Amino acid sequence: MSDAPVLQVDQLTRSYGAVVALNDVSLDVRGGVVGLLGPNGAGKSTLLRTLTGELRPGMGSVTVLGMTPFANPALYARIGICPEQDALLEDMSATEFVSFLLRLRGLESKDATARARAWLDRMGLSEAADRKLGGYSKGMRQRVKLCTAFAHEPELLFLDEPLTGLDPLWRHHVQTLVRERAAAGATILFSSHVLHEVEQVTREVILLNRGRVAAQGNSREIRALLDRVPHRVKVLAREPRKMAVLFAGWESVESVTVHDLGVDVTTLRPDVFYRRVTQACAEADLGIEGLSSPDDSLQALFDTLVNVRPDRVERRAAS
Repeated sequence: MSDAPVLQVDQLTRSYGAVVALNDVSLDVRGGVVGLLGPNGAGKSTLLRTLTGELRPGMGSVTVLGMTPFANPALYARIGICPEQDALLEDMSATEFVSFLLRLRGLESKDATARARAWLDRMGLSEAADRKLGGYSKGMRQRVKLCTAFAHEPELLFLDEPLTGLDPLWRHHVQTLVRERAAAGATILFSSHVLHEVEQVTREVILLNRGRVAAQGNSREIRALLDRVPHRVKVLAREPRKMAVLFAGWESVESVTVHDLGVDVTTLRPDVFYRRVTQACAEADLGIEGLSSPDDSLQALFDTLVNVRPDRVERRAAS
């Protein structure tokens, strides 16, 4: 791993009118996979949009691969972006859309089409590759966005809530893909508000809260804090009552609430629960159509961290 930072942020501040989205943020990323963890509104997306050159820093400086990212086309071919927002061109097919973005990054038309089809096949979309994106489900659209991020095999990836809308098996596939790209030498910034999602790909975590870096270091310390706080998981399922009976028998589950579209689960061991759900889905069709985790538990963690000095958390997390 090189001594030079792949990403370097120094005293970055970014505001939207009177709202301060980032406040004096400083951090270095030197390679591998780094988790960017924080509740919605913490400033994660603003930081990523600044790192990818979409936004100009208000104050402070940002360097990406040794370059200033804002309005820098030379950087775009070297980075991959999976944004949180959904911005697909509805009248294009998936093949047309992914190959179009590959051509913008310098690939010839024939190579771009072949690469697009290969990645859409890898993401389980080969049968729908020539359908217009306007008819895609949320999970399919998310997989198309991931194709646009990975297909040109960039050296640096920015993934903003990349598992949104995916069922447990596709979450597992994407986490495996992230680890494979990191093993091949890519640097990846993986943004999420779910610690368990981050822990599946890395132990190096940056905690962002209310526009500030609350802590940075190994996730073991953060996990120890989070395990004190009940964690909620929303499970979309075709047969919610059957699902509730199954979950109620798991030791990792504290409570289950049934509603029309699925079940809400409370657990003190989200890592165990997510792992068991993925395993159960691999063994049988459970009818699970999606998982999501509200911010409640993570916000409670940050409320706990208010009384802990960030430098103490960083030192203990790195030990």
